[in-house]
Amino acid sequence: MIRQLLKRLMLMCGVVLCSPLILLSWLEALIMGRQYERVFGGCKEIVSLCPTIIGQYLRLGFYWATCRQVSPDACLMLGSMLSHRDVVLGPGVVLGVYTIIGRAEIGPNVLFGARVSVISGKYQHGRPQERVTEQTETEQYDLITIGGNSWIGQEAVLMANVGENCTIAAGAVLYKDAPDNSTFMGNPARKVNL
Repeated sequence: MIRQLLKRLMLMCGVVLCSPLILLSWLEALIMGRQYERVFGGCKEIVSLCPTIIGQYLRLGFYWATCRQVSPDACLMLGSMLSHRDVVLGPGVVLGVYTIIGRAEIGPNVLFGARVSVISGKYQHGRPQERVTEQTETEQYDLITIGGNSWIGQEAVLMANVGENCTIAAGAVLYKDAPDNSTFMGNPARKVNL
């Protein structure tokens, strides 16, 4: 009980200390719309650089106040960033150092290793046929879901959904959905039976 109360107190301190950045991000969303994220982007870069446990609570406070839904029980290590406001982090989520999350819904108790990238789908910079024919590139940002109790290894790159209770090995590049209770390894990632 005391530990939980102390964590909530630290979260509120993080919100207060980040209040100028939170206010700027809110104003940007109010004036320009939630899709416009230039000010939000600058603020997330500032809070990503703060070290120690103080930095963890600054990041948590900022994202808790500006993103769609971030659990007060999440942990964002040094350098970790949420690239868009449209992010859901469940309770017990731990983002390793320098992890970057695009548009995503992440279930409870998901652990990320260091330098993981969750990319908002395969076509953020247009489709290959658009580049070949020199058409205007149509950016497509997909919402990636990661089921609860999954583990994502260091330097994995996710462009597809991950089910519950999954393991994505270190260095894996996942471009097809991973079903529940599966393990994927390699580049491109393939399902393996261990």
